[in-house]
Amino acid sequence: MKKADVVVIGAGSAGSVTARRCAEMGLRTVLMDRKPRFLVGQKVCGDEISKSHFDATGIDYPELDEISSSIDGADVYPPSLDNELRVRGWTDFDGWTVHRLNFGQRLLNDAMRAGVEFLSDCHATMPMMRGDQVVGIEYKELDEKEEKKIDCKLVIDASGFAGVIKRKIDSDLIEKKIEKSDVALCYREIVKLKSPMDEPEIAGVFLGGKYAPSGYAWVFPKGLQEVNVGVGITGGEGKGSPKPYYFRFKDEYPLLADCEVLEAGGGAVPVRRPLKSLVANGIAFVGDSALQVNPIHGGGIGAGMRAGIILGEVAKRAIARRELTAKGLWHYNLRFQSGFGQRLASLEIFKRLLQDVSDEEMNFGFEKRLLEADDLMAANRGDGLSFSMFEKLKRVKRGIGNIRLLRKLQRAASLMKEMSKVYREYPSNPEGLEQWNNRVLEIVQSADFK
Repeated sequence: MKKADVVVIGAGSAGSVTARRCAEMGLRTVLMDRKPRFLVGQKVCGDEISKSHFDATGIDYPELDEISSSIDGADVYPPSLDNELRVRGWTDFDGWTVHRLNFGQRLLNDAMRAGVEFLSDCHATMPMMRGDQVVGIEYKELDEKEEKKIDCKLVIDASGFAGVIKRKIDSDLIEKKIEKSDVALCYREIVKLKSPMDEPEIAGVFLGGKYAPSGYAWVFPKGLQEVNVGVGITGGEGKGSPKPYYFRFKDEYPLLADCEVLEAGGGAVPVRRPLKSLVANGIAFVGDSALQVNPIHGGGIGAGMRAGIILGEVAKRAIARRELTAKGLWHYNLRFQSGFGQRLASLEIFKRLLQDVSDEEMNFGFEKRLLEADDLMAANRGDGLSFSMFEKLKRVKRGIGNIRLLRKLQRAASLMKEMSKVYREYPSNPEGLEQWNNRVLEIVQSADFK
């Protein structure tokens, strides 16, 4: 039986960064993935990531063939496509659209150079258990029937939203049921435009039910004449496939007329706060498996990288102390949930606001500037929607034709602030988890803006 300190399942961005950090901390680390070595990194994705995530983790910026385009701002459109918000000059937003395969290959190579052993073309099948403690993993190579095993101190599930090991463990700490309304179904294409873009460094985001019910459409530049364009709609309520919405958007948005399709695909991504606990006995979760995504759009590359650095450091500490229970791994929860996690959780409230307001209300709000570009960036930073008394008076005057919408905005601001506070007060041990989670659920249930 193969032995290791840590086994990481899934070599996406979160898994590769986590494995690398574990190896840098001196841990014998095995990273496995279903894909062949040369396809690691390939994924249907929006491909956008901000510089702030690299600054926070110390990971080198993407460069050369890892970069498709630099991003220096965004235009956010209401359903009418008029009165868009132009977001410019915010360093937190600046970043890139990356070439997903080349970027993923670099992260994997970095992990292997740090000493990670990589197993390709294999998939984890079952956790090995000793009582309620995970003590290893069973896996199969894709072209073999024989079951193989790795004995280890810690298993890290970075297998994506499917969470292949997470759903096979019986623990009160692990959330398995995710509501359909917290899952976005996405379809996207990489297309070559008929003519070059006027602003190839500006991303486009499109809100409202016409093109993306309870979700959004996007146009992310990947060069002067190439874009990543897609639609994500929240599951449930009989909305069906995102494809019809995507093709409607593509047919009606002038930039995309007569474009050439280079690549196409779809998938499902979580769009809610992170799991209530990122650990159980002998196991931890990172990336989409942990629901570490921006609930507004499901983007998770940066959040997964941030979490991976923390998890590698916590793994070293837990293994050195021989404390691989949930309690011994709890510091990962404390560092992520009370830090970047509270930012993601507060954005779930903002997502619910955007889902619940009608297209008419949204058009009115953009026209009267009841939301400003500064508000979007403050929300994205996890600062909520903090309105001073002066700001409230200005917005009441502008929003006099729709006081109900203004009240929704103010209520969302209050709930976002409350959610951030609860996450900053994340429990110091597993015993306090359920009481804490009940407070979170109360806030989520209160975020009904219909």
